[in-house]
Amino acid sequence: MTWSANRNLMLSADAPSATEFLQAEISRDILAEALTAVSAAQTDGEVGWIQLEFKGNGLVQMSAVSHNLSIKTIFKAEYEGIGSIKVSGKQLFEYVKQLPPEKIKFKVESSQKMSLRCGRSSAKIQLIQDQTLSDIQVPASGTCIVVKGEILERWVNSFRDFVSVDDTRFYANGALIWADGSDGVVIHAVASDAMRLAKTAMRDDFIAQQIDASAVLVPKKALDEVRRLCSLNPSAEYTLKWNQETAFFAVETANYTMISNCIAGKYPPYTSAIPNQINTEIEVDLKSLAESVRRVLLFADKNRIIKLQFDGPTLDVQSFTPGLKEGEEIITLEVPAEQALDVNYNGTLLTGILNALSGSKIKFSWENTNRPVKITGASEKGLEVFYLLVPTRF
Repeated sequence: MTWSANRNLMLSADAPSATEFLQAEISRDILAEALTAVSAAQTDGEVGWIQLEFKGNGLVQMSAVSHNLSIKTIFKAEYEGIGSIKVSGKQLFEYVKQLPPEKIKFKVESSQKMSLRCGRSSAKIQLIQDQTLSDIQVPASGTCIVVKGEILERWVNSFRDFVSVDDTRFYANGALIWADGSDGVVIHAVASDAMRLAKTAMRDDFIAQQIDASAVLVPKKALDEVRRLCSLNPSAEYTLKWNQETAFFAVETANYTMISNCIAGKYPPYTSAIPNQINTEIEVDLKSLAESVRRVLLFADKNRIIKLQFDGPTLDVQSFTPGLKEGEEIITLEVPAEQALDVNYNGTLLTGILNALSGSKIKFSWENTNRPVKITGASEKGLEVFYLLVPTRF
């Protein structure tokens, strides 16, 4: 995958220098929470360190930088000494998670090692001899909005699972995000895994502090981190910033900052897949359809194909493995289909869409059955979402 090279934005010679004496006492729970906060930036096998900066005034800044993600968090602790150290994030995290919920005592007496003690446990961890200190700063933004966690999580959840991660076209491996101020400010997102597409628009419940025409390709890893943050604190306010020119996407809240490098390139044209004219619409009970699809998939072959047969007041859901097994479900439609339709879809992909929908009804809309079907659920306050699913063949 190709990434924009803007890691130099997060390095500074003004960061505190490494210390040769430091002792600190930190709550196990506080330290574990901070390590969890930066863990998404430690999954890169080549860059697995974390940096601890003891800045004075009882504040500690923990940060981690990988090839495409940079995260910092600030917490309070009791300590003596000022400076910075680097350690293996994975090693420290695994050890801290297994310690009892007590105070952890740190001590650094040289540039080589630090010792830890908690209850009856003690350990020594090698310090990383890297004098390059990270200073994670959000670049100048093109667009900046403020939104509550519960709203942001709902928006991200509507398209996050549809972001491609292994498309051979590197510029297709991300969600396209942009703001539009032509008719009130709207925050748009598009994501596609080639067989499905999610298009969502957030219209309300956020504050637009700055808007421009920036459109960025945000990798799934960054969206996963946004979702994790919001689920932990849905009532908090989050500031989202992005800029097409410097190719970054950032989220900030109290004592936390995440910056993601965005994917270079232009997102594949997607508007041609959206139906220009709807000629047929059929509404189905969402719960009944989800249950039926899940059951008939037990009888599908490796291609996971199901057949939907609409005929007057009924929907016949079928799947089979030739010569071995077959399953069938009959769903009664509240409003009979005006014309008979036979369409085939990948049942696993359809299930993913059904799981993302809300409300009690689902609406299928076709221009014709050879083109992607447009699927919508109940409208939600301030959020407009639809999905496209490409038909397949038995």
